[in-house]
Amino acid sequence: MREPVSVVVPAHNAEATITPCLAALRIAMQTNDELILFDDGSTDATCQAAEHAGARILTNSSTPKGPAHGRNRGAELATRRYVLFVDADVIIHRDAIDHLVKELVRTGAAAAFGSYDDHPRSRRLPAIYANLRHHFVHQNGSVEASTFWSGIGIVDRETFRLSGGFNDVLFPFPSIEDVELGMRLVKSGHKIRLVPEAQGTHWKDWTLWRVWHTDVFRRALPWSRLIAEGQLAQADLNLAGKERLLALLAVLVLSTAAIGIVFQPVWLVSLAALALYLLGIHPFLAVVGRRTDALQLVGIACLHFCYHLYASATYASVMLTRRVTGLFRLVSPGRRRLTRSME
Repeated sequence: MREPVSVVVPAHNAEATITPCLAALRIAMQTNDELILFDDGSTDATCQAAEHAGARILTNSSTPKGPAHGRNRGAELATRRYVLFVDADVIIHRDAIDHLVKELVRTGAAAAFGSYDDHPRSRRLPAIYANLRHHFVHQNGSVEASTFWSGIGIVDRETFRLSGGFNDVLFPFPSIEDVELGMRLVKSGHKIRLVPEAQGTHWKDWTLWRVWHTDVFRRALPWSRLIAEGQLAQADLNLAGKERLLALLAVLVLSTAAIGIVFQPVWLVSLAALALYLLGIHPFLAVVGRRTDALQLVGIACLHFCYHLYASATYASVMLTRRVTGLFRLVSPGRRRLTRSME
């Protein structure tokens, strides 16, 4: 028997996925575990499904407050040593909880998280791409993590309480509230472990617009702001050195291709950069190739190229804005002094 856990699932209008999510949790849980669901203003049958699964239900009857708030509320009622957070559209494997708890006990870490598996339920191309990208990043990340992930993430309850939990004021909607929590834990001297074996199937049916909007406004933008503010402990997962190099190559491909319209010899540079880029993403494409046909593989390669472009553009815009704002603050006092001296 392992250490008991309290499982917390935040859900908003999750009728399409909540029943298999909770059923999978019941299979993975032991008799001394507890299941808590935060129903965040749902207008569908989410609450009824949770009741049928025997979950303890917390209800927000007003406008949705976001998953960060829901996880915090659930953790407040948790009575076990460890709190496991699982998203309402994730179907965890039967051994996922065991893997996570074992890692915490073995290493003394304060938190640990797993990964999506490589069998996303949706066959829509953007969904395949988004889920397999996440799977690849987490399967190849450093086990000594500097961030946290709440899709399948576990934390010591007392450590979570002392940290203040998720920042539901800064993140009133799904964003990088888990990343920000992980950064605070690491800065406080706690260890976080990535456990690639602790997996679950993601049932989210991503559309192209949803992927791009989430990548830019819910991830890249707030993540870049954390970097600009010096809150990122070290490069990890999507910000690892290789990912930054790939982003630079993608920008180089596009920029030299544009210059080549006027000065054609520059296209040779663009082709060379593209060859290096494709070589760099080959390990990812190899994973994708096991789950897709040739046409889908080409489409996903294009989506990945776009991802590196808009992630780079978002980061650059945040840094440029910060520099301009900083210069303005430096110049403004001088202008005021000069104006006063001329009066």
